[in-house]
Amino acid sequence: MGANTAEAAVPDTIQELTDRLTASYANLLTAATVQGVVQDCYQPLSNARIPNYVPILVEHNSRTKLQQLTRRSDPTALLREHSDGTRGHSITRACRRVRVALTRPA
Repeated sequence: MGANTAEAAVPDTIQELTDRLTASYANLLTAATVQGVVQDCYQPLSNARIPNYVPILVEHNSRTKLQQLTRRSDPTALLREHSDGTRGHSITRACRRVRVALTRPA
């Protein structure tokens, strides 16, 4: 029963994480970009047998990728580097959103 409770709490925790990171990076990245990064980090761990550490791992990986996105001259390069066939469409959408956000006049 404890495992089911932990499994049920993970999506809520991931949503809370997404909200926190969106607020943290509000001036640098769009909410859609942050959400895409978090989902890309969560996806490989979504079926973990022991979900207790999934939110911590997702947060660490997401923060690392978001920091890299904000430091690069071409933020979409990171997403393209890690793109594989299964996530290609969401990565492509995230790249477009980042590109649009970066080209908007201030």
